[in-house]
Amino acid sequence: MLRALRNKSQSFLFKIFLVLIVIGFAAWGVGDLTGNKIPPIFKSNDFEVSYEQIINDFNKSRATNTGVIDIQTAIQNGLLNNVLIRNKAKLILNQETQYLDLTVPRSIIKKQILENDQFKEKLNNKNIFSEKKFNSLLRNNNITETDYIENLQLQVLNNKIFDHIYDIEIYNTSFSKDFYKWQNKQLDINYIFTPYLREINEKLDNNLKKTYYNDNKNNFKIPKLRNISFISFTPNLFYDEIIISNEQITNSYNERISEFKTPETRNYFQIIFKTKKEANNFYKKVLNKNNFISQAKNLKFNETDIKFENINKNDLTKNVQDIIFKTSELGLIKPFKTNFGFHVVNINKINKEKVQTMNEVSDIIKKDLIHNLATEKLYENIESINDLAFSGNNLNEIIKLSKIKNLKINKKFNVSRNGMIYNNFKPLKSNLNNKFLNEIWNLEINEVSELLELNENEFVLFNIDSEKNEKQLTYAEAEKIVIEELKEKLKIKNTKLKSVNNFKKTNYENLNKIFGLKRFENKNLSNVFNDYIISNIFKSKVGEIKSIDTATGILTYKIIKESSKMKFDPKILKQIDNNFKENMLSDIQSSYYKNFETFHKIKSNLKSLDNLVKLN
Repeated sequence: MLRALRNKSQSFLFKIFLVLIVIGFAAWGVGDLTGNKIPPIFKSNDFEVSYEQIINDFNKSRATNTGVIDIQTAIQNGLLNNVLIRNKAKLILNQETQYLDLTVPRSIIKKQILENDQFKEKLNNKNIFSEKKFNSLLRNNNITETDYIENLQLQVLNNKIFDHIYDIEIYNTSFSKDFYKWQNKQLDINYIFTPYLREINEKLDNNLKKTYYNDNKNNFKIPKLRNISFISFTPNLFYDEIIISNEQITNSYNERISEFKTPETRNYFQIIFKTKKEANNFYKKVLNKNNFISQAKNLKFNETDIKFENINKNDLTKNVQDIIFKTSELGLIKPFKTNFGFHVVNINKINKEKVQTMNEVSDIIKKDLIHNLATEKLYENIESINDLAFSGNNLNEIIKLSKIKNLKINKKFNVSRNGMIYNNFKPLKSNLNNKFLNEIWNLEINEVSELLELNENEFVLFNIDSEKNEKQLTYAEAEKIVIEELKEKLKIKNTKLKSVNNFKKTNYENLNKIFGLKRFENKNLSNVFNDYIISNIFKSKVGEIKSIDTATGILTYKIIKESSKMKFDPKILKQIDNNFKENMLSDIQSSYYKNFETFHKIKSNLKSLDNLVKLN
């Protein structure tokens, strides 16, 4: 049955889609960053997701009542990726439901809304649907009724497609106790750490070297290599030709004045309480004692957790900024309510707006103008360069016939398919662009390439000068590499012997100790104990002396004791059962969804986002 269903499937996006409705109730704020017409980010035969929609959703998702998240931080935290996944999932589901001719009667949608506890109020001791509460909740969360109903329809359709999966018996609940034991096991260990010995200087026996070479002969091969010549085309070629006037700088400054403004920012302390009573009590205590920090510490808050620095107005949602930026005075603000709770804020510094003068930024403006004009010149010449290459000219002829000054031929020798450059039989990493590297192996010898765009505003023409076939290194050619590898192995071996001997000789009292080592969530351990090391320790037996290679030395240890919390909480076991079942069902759903994407030939245009948001 699964095989048949897979033929209709599509995307790893299912998990994200399931929270569409939930995400809808985050406190969003909308922003429009462009008026240019840009191709859709996602497109199917019948549906599309526009660039503007992605940007608006991204702005909404990073705006919370606590505010304080800039674009780069939002991207690093995965918000943009989540927005893309969510919108792609929505498009895919729309396309699949249309393909299956699935519909949702309005009666079902109406029933779900009426039965939703979020929209109910008590009347005559009964919880009944409140249209007022429904509209208020949507309005407070910047959601239109149309959008809400659309998302709810999609959720119902999604369930229709996948309802059959929930009837499949795929999970054995007896696994939960074993998992609980495994998860909660703790170890007491003794250990020592021995830094690697210095480089081995001893002379290696010739027989040892030759034996090592013969045993590892396949590792001492040089792959097929190519030597290339290439010409790079970038705006830098035209910088010397560009002359910028003072008038151009002035005009650019006036156009870009907003870039040179540092908006007003504020430093403040903030605590959010669950109840109005708690917030008022704290507020009164601070008023009386005039010390926000000490009162916060009495409630077990760390200063760093409640401190917000250099926060500008746009970092906050409107209801929060209207309060925090309304006053021009330092000090305590009366408690106010948001969806997160009751806020108590103390403003301790106001940093006024600053505007850089034209003199201060003239060098930046001039540099940008030169680059922009040079880029224009580059693109004015690109087509003619491509024509010269297409006409059969070699690289030297292209340089002579081109109108571009300062062109030169660069060379790369002994380049392998994986981008390594071999020097004296040793592979070294190169900085070759992957796109460039792939094209190198698509040409014939002495063939000039088409003009290749490597990155934005960077092009290259290249020629394959020669090629060297794969070569098995002789012992004489590989000897230096053999020596290096053997010495490295000896260094590790000798360090390990020293570490084990020191461990055995050291009194128990003087050994390093860790009590209650966990598989996860270990705190205050040295950097030596990374996830890989801890995972290997948990594979060892009690009483064994074991050693592990690390980046900087040898860790030698012995497990003294292991223990597990064996008192099973039925609620926890039930939760484990549910989590495993949900994950397994989700994996099945993801497989189907991935196939939906392929079946409907969904097209993506993520490159359009690069110009707006610098992802790196």
